[in-house]
Amino acid sequence: MLTHDSSPLILNDCLVLGASGFPFGAGNNVSVAFSSNSVSCRSQDSLARFSLLELSDLSISGPGTVVTGGGFIGGGFGIDGALQGMAIAAALNAITIKKKIHTLVALTTNFGELHLHTSAMDPGPLRIYLSDVFVRLRRLDPHWTQARKQIIDAHLHVGAISPEDAQVLKDRLSSPPVWPSIEEQLEEQRKFANDGDAAPQGRCPSCERIIPLFSEECPFCNANFGKYASWSVIPI
Repeated sequence: MLTHDSSPLILNDCLVLGASGFPFGAGNNVSVAFSSNSVSCRSQDSLARFSLLELSDLSISGPGTVVTGGGFIGGGFGIDGALQGMAIAAALNAITIKKKIHTLVALTTNFGELHLHTSAMDPGPLRIYLSDVFVRLRRLDPHWTQARKQIIDAHLHVGAISPEDAQVLKDRLSSPPVWPSIEEQLEEQRKFANDGDAAPQGRCPSCERIIPLFSEECPFCNANFGKYASWSVIPI
């Protein structure tokens, strides 16, 4: 069973398939908790707590949901026989079909490996559930950070972005941005539209005159670019 709080992310009732460097044996039942800086693995008798810096890889795999049983097909002579056969087949399928989730989680650390089986969630949903952990691991990797900075610097060098934009992009490597609300963005657009020459410029798709990019109406031909308009000012 999974419980999802803001922190930590907890994966309960995992079956140990194998372990090296951990105080668990195959067949043990453990829970794994991922916090912002550490990972805790706990069984009934043992606890292994280590830094997220020691987690070199976290992999999620497996077939996921597996269906067994069923496969009965109805049949018989005549309409009545066919209907009776289909009803019997449906009943047999209902009582024999079984679904089981088989998801494998592997933690590779500086000191060992821990291989787990969980029936809580398919691999895809579990990967989404643990997305915060993967984001933290990337940010802890200096090679990943340096590679992303080099890409930003390359675009800055050719003039594709401004120094201000480059700094914003680099800041996002270490912490997520604070996204403005829709209303805040609309207010910013209205502010630009009222600033005239200081605002980003665009071309009216109706009369082709140059006007502020975020205009809701063309001052020359009165073309409407409001909320429900089918066209908008073309950036230049």
